[in-house]
Amino acid sequence: MKGVQKGLAVAGSVLVLLSGSAAYAGQKFQLWDEDSWISIGAGLRASYVHNPDAIDENDFALNSARIYANGQFTKIIGFTYNTEIEHDFDHDGDISRIRTMDAILRLEFNPAFNVWGGRMLPPSDRSNLNGPYYLGTWEYPFVSAYPQIFQGRDNGGAVWGDIGKFKYEIGGFQGCTSDRNSCDNPDASGPLVAGRFQYDFWDKESGYYTSSDYYGDKEMLSVGLVGQFQSEAATNGFDSGDFKGFNIDVLMQKRVFSGDVLTLEGAFYVYDTSGINTALATGNGLADGHSYFVLASYLINQKIGIGKFQPVIRFQEFDQTYGPDISEVSLGTNYIIKGHDARLSALYSRQNVDNAGNEDINRFVGGLQLQF
Repeated sequence: MKGVQKGLAVAGSVLVLLSGSAAYAGQKFQLWDEDSWISIGAGLRASYVHNPDAIDENDFALNSARIYANGQFTKIIGFTYNTEIEHDFDHDGDISRIRTMDAILRLEFNPAFNVWGGRMLPPSDRSNLNGPYYLGTWEYPFVSAYPQIFQGRDNGGAVWGDIGKFKYEIGGFQGCTSDRNSCDNPDASGPLVAGRFQYDFWDKESGYYTSSDYYGDKEMLSVGLVGQFQSEAATNGFDSGDFKGFNIDVLMQKRVFSGDVLTLEGAFYVYDTSGINTALATGNGLADGHSYFVLASYLINQKIGIGKFQPVIRFQEFDQTYGPDISEVSLGTNYIIKGHDARLSALYSRQNVDNAGNEDINRFVGGLQLQF
C-alpha cells in the first residue's frame, strides 16, 4: 500500500509541475536571428498494472518523466538534450536519479546529408526509433533487444539523410565496451557498427526518428532493413564471440471508409552471438535467437467525448537459443485525445514463458501519456 501511495504522490507532483510550466513547455523561442532558436518541452507516462500473480497485485507507476531541449546555433549547427528518470528496481522501483538520455550535436547540411554525434539512438528498428511515446500500443516490445546504454541509446555518431523516399542511417557506437552498457565486455574489439535503410512507398517519413502512428495525417507503406555488428562483443565470462543483429520492419497505415485509419505493423529480428551462451550468470546478456511481432489497430473517426477510440491487438514471440521461449498477446484500446501528446491506453495481456510451469501471466494495464 505504501508503494501505491508513493507512486500516486510522485505522479501527482510531476503532473502539478508540468501543468504549472505548460505556458513555457513545448515553446520555441528565437535567439539572435531567425536561424537560432531553442525549444523546451516535457513528456509524462504513468500507468496502473493489475497482476493477480505478482506480490504487488495492484501497482501504480510513474514510467517516464522527460524534459526535452532542442535548439539551433546556426542554420547548420544544432543540439538536442533530453533527460529521463531512472528507477531503482532493487528498492521497489523508486526513482533513483535523473539521467541524460540524449546529448546530441547536430550538423544538418541538407536533407540528404547530416551528421549527428553524442549520446543518441543508433540506427535500429522502428520501435527503438519510435521510443515509447510514438509506439502503436502502450508497452515497448520485448522482442526488440539491441544493445544499449539507457533507453535504447548509445554513445557514438551517425551520418543520415533523406533522398526522395529513401532514408539511410549509418553509424559507429560504443557497443559492449563499458560497464555503463547493458552488455559490458572489455574484450570487445572495435565499435558497434549500425545501419538502417528505409523506403517509403506512399507518403514520406522525413527525419532521423520514426513513428508507428500518424493517426491519418499520413498514409504509410514503409519497409526498413537494419543491421548491427560488433567484433568479440558477446561473452560468457570466459570466451568471446561476434555479435550480429538484423531486422526487417514494415508499417502500413491507410485511411479507409469515412476517415477511419487501419494500421498493420510487423517486425522480424535475428540475433547471433557466435555460439556464446551470454545467458549464463557470467555472461553479458546479449540476445541470441529470433523474434517477431505483428500489430493491428483501427482508429475510429468518430469522437466520443474528447477523443477517439483505437482498438489494438499485438502478438510477439521470442525464441531464444540460450533461454526460455516467450510469447505474449495483448488486446485493448487506445483513446486518442491529441495524437501522441495526449492519449490513454487500456490493455489486457497474456504472456507465456516456457520452462516456467507453462503458467500464463495475465495482466491489465491502464496508461496515461502526455507531452507538452
